[in-house]
Amino acid sequence: MSSKPKLAVSACLLGKKVRYNGDAAEFRVLNRVWSEHLELIGVCPEVGIGMGVPRPTIRLVKGEERISLVNPKNGEDFTDKMLEYSEIQSDYLMSVGISGFVFKKDSPSCGLERVKVYRGDNPQAVRDGVGMFAKVFTTLYPHIPVIEEGRLTDPLQAEHFLARVHFFSEWQTIGEEGWTAQKIMQFHAEHKLFLLSRAPDVKRTLGRIIAQGFDNDEHPESVALKYMTEAQKGLSVLTKRGRIAHAMERVVGKLPNMTKQDKKEIVEVIHQFRKGLLPRSAAMILLSHHINRNDANNPIHKNFIAPIPMNMGLMARV
Repeated sequence: MSSKPKLAVSACLLGKKVRYNGDAAEFRVLNRVWSEHLELIGVCPEVGIGMGVPRPTIRLVKGEERISLVNPKNGEDFTDKMLEYSEIQSDYLMSVGISGFVFKKDSPSCGLERVKVYRGDNPQAVRDGVGMFAKVFTTLYPHIPVIEEGRLTDPLQAEHFLARVHFFSEWQTIGEEGWTAQKIMQFHAEHKLFLLSRAPDVKRTLGRIIAQGFDNDEHPESVALKYMTEAQKGLSVLTKRGRIAHAMERVVGKLPNMTKQDKKEIVEVIHQFRKGLLPRSAAMILLSHHINRNDANNPIHKNFIAPIPMNMGLMARV
């Protein structure tokens, strides 16, 4: 498996001129900065089903039995083509080991939320839909972290999503040669601080999933999939500053051989971060220094302190 997490991305966001009007919609920071740490795989469902560039706009239309994907000018229906393509492409992306997906917002094929849906002859759309490709992908693979590019303009949303991607990538790497009960329990133990800092309630739920799964003699692969599906569901909610600060303080309390002065200094920096007076990077850099000096080989601390590379620049903005 690649050392970089693989991220599927709507191709127009990577600067590909595949939009209906022949333009791109490049998301520059993803394509030109974060790409140093991620392997990006472009996907355009509309081109994938054989539509040209440029091409007529298509829309989601709600009928009595289903939502269809149609060309409003001539009534041409692309629903079946898109559904078939979506299943095949989703399976392919899973086979190559993607760790997340960034979708183009507002797209009738790729939008994740608030996509326009038309009803009957009413010219006014209701923004309550999901792009057809995105709907199939997230239904088939609910354990894969997904986001629209619009949310990535918020540093907090971007950092949290990329942390989920790296968490999932670790899960993929560990399970590459098959899951065992020991591997699942070890993964959970080594990520307990990460989960505590992001989704403390789901951490307890995940422990029950593991225990009940093996009490019921479930196959480890099944338990591992349930584990990650529930984990990503819980992690889909943005974390809070106080949770991160609390986890930092727990690390400080566990580090051996720290002087009282060192602890006082780092706790003060954490308090400043909690109050919003310092960015997370200030506390993380200081904490990382003490971890490297006192407890460098502890995977629990490593998985908490560096969910994404510091040089991606996001930690200084959250």
